[in-house]
Amino acid sequence: MARKSKRKTSRGKRRPEARDDADEKAHSPLPTLPSFDDLPTFTLQSHTPSEQKSARKRTADHISDAEDSSKEDSSSKRHCASTEDTPKDKPNDDKDGDNYKKDSNDGGDDDDGEGWQHIPVRKKKTNRGDSYPEISISSQRIHTWTRIADLQSLILHLLSFDAPPQWMLIKNKSAVRRVVYLYVPGFSMDLFDGRTPLISKPVDEKEEEEEEEKKTKPTHSTLGEFFPVSLSQKPLPQPLAPLSSIFTHVLPVRAGGDNNKIFSPVYNMLNVPIEADTNKKSNSRHHKRPPRLKISDLLLSTEDLIENEYPLHSSQVPESDQPTSDDSADKPNENSDEEEWFETQLSPLPPRNNEAGSTLEGYTIYSLDCEMVKTSSGPTLARISLISWDGTVAYDSLVKPTSPILDYLTPFSGITESMLQDITTTLPDIQQKLKELVDGNTILIGQSLNSDLNALKMRHPWIIDTSVIYDHPRGKPMKPSLKWLSQKFLKKEIQKQSTTGHDSIEDSIACLELVKLKLERGKEFGSTAANFESIFTKLSSSKPPKTGGVVDTTDVNKKFSQLAQYTKRATDDDDVINNVLKAVNGDITTGIAPVDFTWSQLRDLNTSRGWNNSYQKFITDLNTTLITPTSPPITIPEKPIPVSGPELGEVVSKTVERIKRLYDGLPKCSVLVVYGGTGDPVEMGRLNALQALYRKEFKVKKWDECSVKWTDTEEQALRRAIGEARKGVALLAVK
Repeated sequence: MARKSKRKTSRGKRRPEARDDADEKAHSPLPTLPSFDDLPTFTLQSHTPSEQKSARKRTADHISDAEDSSKEDSSSKRHCASTEDTPKDKPNDDKDGDNYKKDSNDGGDDDDGEGWQHIPVRKKKTNRGDSYPEISISSQRIHTWTRIADLQSLILHLLSFDAPPQWMLIKNKSAVRRVVYLYVPGFSMDLFDGRTPLISKPVDEKEEEEEEEKKTKPTHSTLGEFFPVSLSQKPLPQPLAPLSSIFTHVLPVRAGGDNNKIFSPVYNMLNVPIEADTNKKSNSRHHKRPPRLKISDLLLSTEDLIENEYPLHSSQVPESDQPTSDDSADKPNENSDEEEWFETQLSPLPPRNNEAGSTLEGYTIYSLDCEMVKTSSGPTLARISLISWDGTVAYDSLVKPTSPILDYLTPFSGITESMLQDITTTLPDIQQKLKELVDGNTILIGQSLNSDLNALKMRHPWIIDTSVIYDHPRGKPMKPSLKWLSQKFLKKEIQKQSTTGHDSIEDSIACLELVKLKLERGKEFGSTAANFESIFTKLSSSKPPKTGGVVDTTDVNKKFSQLAQYTKRATDDDDVINNVLKAVNGDITTGIAPVDFTWSQLRDLNTSRGWNNSYQKFITDLNTTLITPTSPPITIPEKPIPVSGPELGEVVSKTVERIKRLYDGLPKCSVLVVYGGTGDPVEMGRLNALQALYRKEFKVKKWDECSVKWTDTEEQALRRAIGEARKGVALLAVK
């Protein structure tokens, strides 16, 4: 007993200031984390004291003051459960204060020395509903851009057992009742930092100088462009001011993508990678009982052909876009070097009626691959190979280009000067042979056959593209290479000769084997659909199961909403908020049960700013337009005039009002995540349209005859535009 008393005395005399770093880490609740004392950390909480004080020094009086300033009932502030769930015998505030003070003095140091800010909670641990959820974010653990996948991880962590992003610390997550994800495209950083004015432009010269200076200031935290930006550092523009009462920081978020494109923020949020063990079980089930496929199940639809820039057969082109007799592709043209386009003649009866029930359905199958060389007229056919379904060579021929050859591209094509030296076969000869072999009962198989058909100046309706029926491991819109597909699924190496180039016969056989494997294993084989699942499926499989809802003004997310328990197509943005509140609170009159997670979207701001894919329609129409060597130049639409000033400010103000109305209507202990989508995508869209037009015309026109040019300058400009467009923002709050 004496020794025990002595230890107590020694501990009581120890000064906290004398504790060294090692001792501090030994008492830290997060011993593996680095020290964050010198960098900012902010906490998202349900109620914020008027002054920041340490947990040791806060008294019951301080708590009462903070609760009084929040203008809410103290008991409801401390309980996340609904009124009917609150126990009748509630402890008085003084007793709670004593408990809290005693807890602090017993060694519970909320400032753990690791940089996390903690908001003290009541000591009573038997009822976990008494504690509010709390999200702490440490700047030092943010080493790169926050991604949409991080926001997804946060949501899954709050509602299931998934781990949160490593720079987040979630306290009392079991108290979280609802999570709402609000997607607001057009809600970007330039609205917060003043680069895009939301009020009338200054008339005074001095004010104009200040306005220009504001635009040149950094648009990010002093720590870096991917660190959180405090909303309290400087006054927000008036239309955004109400947000400061809900959110504390703006979190920069970078959308998924690469140097050539941006991936869909909707797809990235609503699709979750399947865990490895689950994926193996799923694949094993598919291998045991693959669904029976027919060859026609793998054919590209007209929409697929358009999306992948295939030349369309006349049977697939809308009547309004059909060429006149003067512009027919079958008519020789003096500017086309006597090389005319041709298309296969369709049979009166589909072959599937002849051999219904068989895998091939009566089709003749050829695997096609072409090799090109670079001439003064652009990429030109130099070799063609056709492989039959049984793997035999049906046709293989070298082709002599009529234009001067500038580069044989031997490392890629396998074509050398000596190979073409004595060749007299020309493109018209190849076309005549194809007319004999390929008809309306023929299916052509290949890897990205659009380039091959353009080189052959051929239009054929029945296509199976291995780069489309198999997915890239990172998902669409990226495409897998034939070499990777062979390594992954065929367990064989192709294109190994880096100096002698590709072999068109070898590539054709690989495509043929990939199609046969697909027919054997099922449609999901080699698809990311087998590697991803809906976020609603993920939540419904958690324990206990969680429910989800989707609210949007269009059916664009129909494929995701099919797995949600609550779906609603709203009429406008105001109706979106109304239905989200119904989703999270339920509706007794209509029998709607509240859901745990709700995904929704507001569109007015994006539309007002002209960011809603203004160039996508041009690209879609371009893909269905028939272009010949004599087609007139095509003009790309001008960029829309950016909206700013009071006109934009009014739309922003209404959007903020909707966000605030949503927040006010959420149940207590709800988490609101607002994602602003991408940055300004207009310049990226314009350059994408420019590139699409150039590629379309360059297939049939000479370089100097194209309406537009695409050089390295435009390529670099597109990369910069995509980089800027990928920058977005998110705001997090706990009700």
